[in-house]
Amino acid sequence: MEARNPWGVFVALLFGTFVTIEAAAFQAPALPSVTRHFGIPVNLAALILVLYFLALTVFAPIMGRFGDQHGRKKVLTGGLLIFALSEFAAAWAPNFPTFLTARFAQGFGVACILPGVFAYVTHLFPEQRRGTALGVLTFTMTFGAASGGLLGGLLIDRLGWPSVYWISGALALVGLLTVRLLVPEIRAKRMDGTFDYPGAMLLFAAIASLLSLPTWAGNFGARSPITWAIAVTGCTSLVMLWRRSGRTATPVVDATILSRMAFALPSAIYWLHMLFFSGIVYSLAFFINNRPGGTAAQFGFVTLFLYGSGLLSAPLAGRLIDRFEPRTVSIIALAGSLAGALMFVGIRVDTSLWMVIAVTCVLGFSMGANTPAIMKMAFSAIPPQKMGAGTGLFSMFRDLGSPTGSSFSLAVFGATLAYQTSASLQHRGASAGLDPETIDALTRFAGSRAQTLPDELSARVSAHAVEAQSLVDHARLDGLGTALTNVGYLLTVLIGFALLLAICLRRQLSGPAQESTSRR
Repeated sequence: MEARNPWGVFVALLFGTFVTIEAAAFQAPALPSVTRHFGIPVNLAALILVLYFLALTVFAPIMGRFGDQHGRKKVLTGGLLIFALSEFAAAWAPNFPTFLTARFAQGFGVACILPGVFAYVTHLFPEQRRGTALGVLTFTMTFGAASGGLLGGLLIDRLGWPSVYWISGALALVGLLTVRLLVPEIRAKRMDGTFDYPGAMLLFAAIASLLSLPTWAGNFGARSPITWAIAVTGCTSLVMLWRRSGRTATPVVDATILSRMAFALPSAIYWLHMLFFSGIVYSLAFFINNRPGGTAAQFGFVTLFLYGSGLLSAPLAGRLIDRFEPRTVSIIALAGSLAGALMFVGIRVDTSLWMVIAVTCVLGFSMGANTPAIMKMAFSAIPPQKMGAGTGLFSMFRDLGSPTGSSFSLAVFGATLAYQTSASLQHRGASAGLDPETIDALTRFAGSRAQTLPDELSARVSAHAVEAQSLVDHARLDGLGTALTNVGYLLTVLIGFALLLAICLRRQLSGPAQESTSRR
């Protein structure tokens, strides 16, 4: 069906999207506080993100297909209700396992929402006007991320981390009412075939293994049998899922959509860009919160500019891709991200907050410009009768980037921080004339979550005319700066690879892939 007032319906959908994106943005400033509250190490903090995105990425294509078959509004409203209840559960959580369970439920709720919103865009707007709508959608998502980062930081500093979950839950209930009253039902032609339960299990195993791999490698080591077992499980499940998708009438992951280069390459590029962007955000969260004078509110201020710059570029890019080639816009945006990544590597512990903000503005502007261009290319390659399944797949690629980037960057950040802090203590301790036993004791303290030095250890260090706490603090600062730099170098390589793919995408779509798109 076609809505009489598409923009009125779209605004109602945008509010539900805004709520979920703002709630996701709350996680970055909340993560250090939640980590301290439950007493978990930095490496395991990635599980807070992994569990959320595990549910989101696994169920996004499933719920997208479910919406094709049973009605997208029904799935949307159910997702908003689940999301609201799970936000309340996270705020109340008495322990870490309960909190993780609530996070998983939040991801499932969002998996019901985003694919439906993406599918509504293709129904409400013709292709020649779709770029503008996608620009507005990207603007809304970016605005949610920007306001969530700043508001989250302020709320956490003043009211504590549970406050962000209470507010998100309340906003989700408002969004539920808005969608219920204003959005019409749009149901695609009912498809034959039973639900692919084995495929869903394989998808869950593949994503759970691969998403959590950096976290387990950071805790058990890259050579650990546990790490290798998880890697083998993920790869094997992925291969089995791909083979099954070609032999099943209604697969969870539709191989006919993924086999279209016009869909697969833009989705892969966007995954890499999201991985890069998420790695920037979460490494900065720990860097700013742990450097001298750093607070959650400061990080919220940084995210305001990071996402706010995307607010400027997204609508502009949306208008441009309705008039010019979206692939060109994507290449320019990725080149901007590469330039920003090279600037990011130069950030140090004593770098001013305004300089950090300047770097993040470049990164945010580029991300905002690339998003509508990538979405338009990918959505144009999806057959209309499979729009829910296709947008669900795109949502899966999009949402795989955030947890992969966060777990990857936090694993590198945590490992580098521990190693460099230890190395700095060894060097500084030896220079101060401390004996190896005292240096080892200081190293163990620096690597622990203890806040106060033991009196006996402090006295042993003071005997050498050195203040123990000052020695540890300087070593931690050495580790903090090196950790951010190492993350920056790795992310620079990733965004450079995404740029190369975008150049290949341009060449590819002038040939066979474009013909494939024209034949659908």
